[in-house]
Formats: sequence, structure tokens, C-alpha cells
Amino acid sequence: MKLIYHTLSTLVVAILLIAPQAQAEQYLLINATLIDPATETVTPNAWVHIADGKILATGNTPLPAVAEHIDLDGAFLLPGLIDAHLHLTAGPLTVDMKDGAPALSMVSHEAITRFHAAAALASGVTTAFSPAGDPIANHRYAKQQRSGELSGPALHYAGLFFDPTPIAGGSVYPGDADGWRAEIERQKALGVSHIKLYHGLSEAELRQGTTLAKAAGLKSIAHLDHVSWQFAADAGVDALTHAFMPSADLLPQAARAQFEADRTPGSSQYLYRWFEAVDYDAEPMQTLFRTLASKNIRVDLTLIATEMAFIQPKLDSFYPTSDWQIHPAAANWRQNIGMSVYNWTADDFQRAEAVYPKVLELVERMHEAGVPLLIGSDSYGAGDWFWRELQLHQRAGLDNWRILQMVTSDAARILQLGNIGRLKAGAQADLIAITQNPLDDIAALRSVNLVIQAGIRHSVAALRADLASAAQAHRISAQ
Repeated sequence: MKLIYHTLSTLVVAILLIAPQAQAEQYLLINATLIDPATETVTPNAWVHIADGKILATGNTPLPAVAEHIDLDGAFLLPGLIDAHLHLTAGPLTVDMKDGAPALSMVSHEAITRFHAAAALASGVTTAFSPAGDPIANHRYAKQQRSGELSGPALHYAGLFFDPTPIAGGSVYPGDADGWRAEIERQKALGVSHIKLYHGLSEAELRQGTTLAKAAGLKSIAHLDHVSWQFAADAGVDALTHAFMPSADLLPQAARAQFEADRTPGSSQYLYRWFEAVDYDAEPMQTLFRTLASKNIRVDLTLIATEMAFIQPKLDSFYPTSDWQIHPAAANWRQNIGMSVYNWTADDFQRAEAVYPKVLELVERMHEAGVPLLIGSDSYGAGDWFWRELQLHQRAGLDNWRILQMVTSDAARILQLGNIGRLKAGAQADLIAITQNPLDDIAALRSVNLVIQAGIRHSVAALRADLASAAQAHRISAQ
């Protein structure tokens, strides 16, 4: 019986991968309200003519002569969403004991990747950038997605992150510059556009990484801790990720010694204490803002990563998940967050939650300074994580047009993704239909009911139902 359910689970996930067949090469979407974030325009009672995977024309004049009509019944139609921080092919993070020492793994599993690809598509995400991942798994997925073998977001990606902490399927740490060059060339051959530099690297190693990436014709993206964002920006990094930037030299001079003294190995309270101590108007942060803007260094702050740590005891209230969003094998993510704040007291969480508005303030400060900002979910398959990230940017003070641009036209331009992110003639037909108006409330993006990717239509209800069935079959097979 267990084998039967395992086979069923595999078959259901496989079905999710197959792009819908026998759809007309051209059709007309009618009775829609068009929202184009790039131009901040709204066109009611409109139509969109799609042919051969592209938008042929849009309008609200008399309908073109097209045989197949798809009536959207007044839905809002906008470009497909772009998640700038999606770990689509990552496997579940696990910790085992090997030879008396902890062994970390996030090895990619194809069935789990397939599940999360369908989940992301069912969230309205038609394109994604992965800032780190096994380049072999990413390359395989991207090839299958481009060929139409599976349904999921188009994927652009970095490779394994460079870091001294060994994580199977996650990190790599060559012993010398020649080793770095060889690894960068290996990843480049597998289609990466960026190399990922992680927080365990020294300043010298980070500088080496940015230099070697540029020499190979690649970009670099960094997630940092002790090494400051200012150093990375001066060293030539192209992108920075996460609102956590807890290096003392970004604090006012008078706060640095105490911050370092309170920072103890194995504890993470320094993450919220940095926000308590930082002064965005002081010269270190003002210099950083100017540098990021002048060098056009893009940033995605993944506000949910900070929030999840700061409100960890309340995770179930803020981040409920349904069967279709996260593969059951990856359901340990809550425990992993708990491990990162294992020794926090009630006072720690109270202080962290109290300072969270200062995390949100960072968004508006960077926006006002002209720093290129993108939005990413830091998740496996978007869903509630992605939607929550959008709402946090709304809470941070960005207007809804700006947020929509950050996940459509701006993301396409900044990430150099080609002719997507627009609702105009000639653009690729990546579109979503939603029943509520995102200009009234960004949470309206949760109401997505139709996703169109390169002209292929996907019913969100059908995708989610199949995902829920696959999740249930997996749980039964695991018993």
C-alpha cells in the first residue's frame, strides 16, 4: 500500500509538470480591466489579443476577428509577477550527525522542485531569480521549463554559495584562487548569471569573489554578516540581499564597541540589537545609501526573513500555509527558524518586535535614496511568503504602483530578463488575472485565478487542487 501511494504521489506531481495541451495558438481575452504598472495606466472594458506566446495587441475598441474568446468577467489583468528571491530547486534543510559532528544538507530533489514550481505558478509568479542553488539542479529545471516539459516560472539563477560552512547541495569553498576560478567556470557552464558570496567569507575572500566573477563575465550577489555592506559595495558587488546587515562599522561610532561586546558566538540576538543601535541619518548609513544608489547596486530586503525571526513564537498566526504551497518534505522550515533563535527570551522577542518598524523604515530610506529595489519571497514556492513580502513593503510606505513595478517591469529591467513585465504589444504573454483591485490593496494579488505564461493558460484552482492531492499522497506514503 505504501508503494501504491508513493507511486500516486509521483504521478500527481508529474502531471503538474505537463503544460496544458491543445490550446489555440491565438485567442482573445475580453472583458478585462488592464493594469500596466510600467505606465501606471488602467484600461477598463479592454481586450488582449495573444498569438504565438506574445501580446499581439491590446485595446478597448471593437474586438479583433479572433475565433477563440476567453471572457475574464471583469477581472483585473496585469503582467505576470517576478519573484527576485526564490529558492525553487533547493531541497529541505536538514541536520544529521556524521562522525560526531553536525552535517547540513539542502540537496535538491526533483519531485520537490516540481511541486514548488507549480506552487509558484499558482501564486501568479511567471518568472523568478534564484540567488543561490545547486547549478546542476537549476540548469536541469531551466532547460525543462524552456522546452515545455514542465510548468513553472522561467528561472534565472546563481549557483552554490561560496562559504566555509559545508552544506551538501548548498555551499562550496575552494582552497585557493585557482579553485575559485575553476568553480566559477563550472557554474558559468551550467548557466548561472551570478555567483553567491555568503556571510562566512572574509573581506579578502569577498573581494576575490567579486573580482573573479567580473573576470568571468558574471555578476556577484552577497548575503553578509561581519563584512559590511559598505565594504562589499566598494569591492564591486552587484547585488545585496536581506535586511540583515549587522556589521558594527555601519553603526554610529559610539555604539560600535557595545554592539561587538554583546555579540556572543552561537547567539543571534545581535540581529535585532543592530537595528536598535543603527542611525539611518548618521554618516555610515548615509554613505552606504549614496554608494548603493550611485553604483546601481540592487537590493532585495526579504522583509519576511527578518519578521520570521523577530516574531518566531507567532509564526503560525502570521504564516499559515495550505497543502498546495510547500511540499510536506520541506515542512520543517518553522523548526529551522526556531533553531536560529533557540535561546531568545520573551524579552528578546519583545524587543525585536518593537524595533521591527525600523526594519521597514529601511525600505523607504533606500527608495528615497534611489537604491534599485526588488522584491523576493526567500521561499521555495512563493505563496503566502511572497504575498506577505508585498504587504510588508506596503506597510513600509511604498505605494501600490511602486510595489507592482518592483515585481513586474522594474524586475524585468534590473534583472535583464528580456521582453517581459509589460502589458503591451510585442511583450511575451506572461499575465495574471485577479478578481480584486491591487491598487486598492496589494493583498488583492492573492485573488489570482488565471495565470498565462508565454501564452499558455493555467487554471489556478486546478493547479492548487492537484498540489493538495500530491501533498496528501506524499503524507500517506510516508506513514
